Amino acid sequence: MIFDSDCIRNNRGTVVAWISGNSIYTLKGRHCGWFENGILFDSSNDVIGFLRDSTGGLPSVPGIGGTPGTPGFSGKPGRPGFSGVPGRPGRGGWSKEDLSNFFNKQ
Repeated sequence: MIFDSDCIRNNRGTVVAWISGNSIYTLKGRHCGWFENGILFDSSNDVIGFLRDSTGGLPSVPGIGGTPGTPGFSGKPGRPGFSGVPGRPGRGGWSKEDLSNFFNKQ
């Protein structure tokens, strides 16, 4: 996944989610997690992904490989109206969700 200021893109450069404040929304505007200090949390508040320079909040730090090349980006789709933000549960550990499929299931 690629962080692009107000959205998250997949490895082909397509927008797969929106960021508003510290909330993550599906392309249809449904809240699906949080993005805080470079860490992506799922709706259960478990860590599902993170940026290389994220700060704090990781249950453990896995080994990190090299950074792949960045694809060309397509235009961004129109932003939908966003749903309300649900109450945030207490922090857990690593998510059981697979980041590569997370936004496809939303």
